[in-house]
Amino acid sequence: MGNSLRVEGLCAGYGAVQVLDRISLSVNDGETVTLLGTNGNGKSTLMKCIMGIVPPSAGRISAIVDGVEHDLAGRAPEQIVDLGIVLVPEGGGFSRGSRWRKISCSGLTAGARARRSQGTSSSASRLFRALPSGAGSSRAA
Repeated sequence: MGNSLRVEGLCAGYGAVQVLDRISLSVNDGETVTLLGTNGNGKSTLMKCIMGIVPPSAGRISAIVDGVEHDLAGRAPEQIVDLGIVLVPEGGGFSRGSRWRKISCSGLTAGARARRSQGTSSSASRLFRALPSGAGSSRAA
């Protein structure tokens, strides 16, 4: 069963300021995607929409998790995290933490704790071992 994320025709913004205008992308199982751009291009807004922090004004966000499709638009961030979808920010002190701290801090809801007790922590351990040795390590200030 594969996992994937699909964003189709996404529009979002803050008040009268439209930041995202018909953004579409897909991430399939096993793919790594990087968002690049200068400040103000909508990278954070896109991630906040996916995580349910900023509601889209149009478009669709869906994820297939363990073979089941879920519509993410309109869901609370806690519900999205309970599906196993997390955002681990690089700033705010996380950049100086270990890889394990970043992974373990990425799912702190009750649902995530329940999954951890049912074996999700072993998945995080496998992810930790799979990361390149430099990924997530401390950076020089």
